[in-house]
Amino acid sequence: MINNLPPIPFYPRQCEPSIAPDRLATHTQSLSRSRRNIGEPDKYWPQHSTLKIALYDYEIDDEYVQAVIKAASHWLPHINLKFEFVTGDEGDVRISQNLAGDVGGSSKLGTDAKEKPWYPSMYLPRNHADPRFEYVVMHEFGHMLGAHHAHQHPEAHIPWDIKKIAESYKLTGYMNEQDMKKNLLPLPRTSTYDFLPYDPDSVMHHEVEPSMTDGNWGQSESWEISDGDIAWAHKAYPTPEQP
Repeated sequence: MINNLPPIPFYPRQCEPSIAPDRLATHTQSLSRSRRNIGEPDKYWPQHSTLKIALYDYEIDDEYVQAVIKAASHWLPHINLKFEFVTGDEGDVRISQNLAGDVGGSSKLGTDAKEKPWYPSMYLPRNHADPRFEYVVMHEFGHMLGAHHAHQHPEAHIPWDIKKIAESYKLTGYMNEQDMKKNLLPLPRTSTYDFLPYDPDSVMHHEVEPSMTDGNWGQSESWEISDGDIAWAHKAYPTPEQP
């Protein structure tokens, strides 16, 4: 969710409140890929199922729909699920475009997409020609599969400047402090979550601006599914070739 404002670690948009907003920035570096991710098993989809993914207001052969399919399909070699893309407003996952031309995205987590089936469960950017479009789609489909933000790993130890972040959110008027902390701070080490080692190179990791930390910590976006993302996907939805 983005606007033309100074960088902040997450960029929310005005959407259905229970959908977690995502900050989507501008860096393209690919870094070493040897770490892992965070999932929530209770919200994983049934194994070996086919998810019906509906896109509002489009024909299936539209360039926009084809761009979504291409980007989302990067996950398919690593999971035992199938995606069935349809047009309309009826599906396990329901995709609409962001309002006001935003280039960010948001998604329900895993099977939470089944809640309120009369609402979209995912929002994607309007401009499929934007260089970051594919990254945004992969990130949001990661959430849809049940993956949390990698930067919320308890072992990330990101030295956030909470006061500065809160000021940025107050300036933009997009998100309150409670929502900010929900999408920013470490998740608790409980049985709710499946923690693998922290992966700063995950496609599920937001860019972290040094200005929003103590000034000595920063992380760019990775626009590819990392080895850590693949390891998480294999564990969440193991294929016959995987243990």
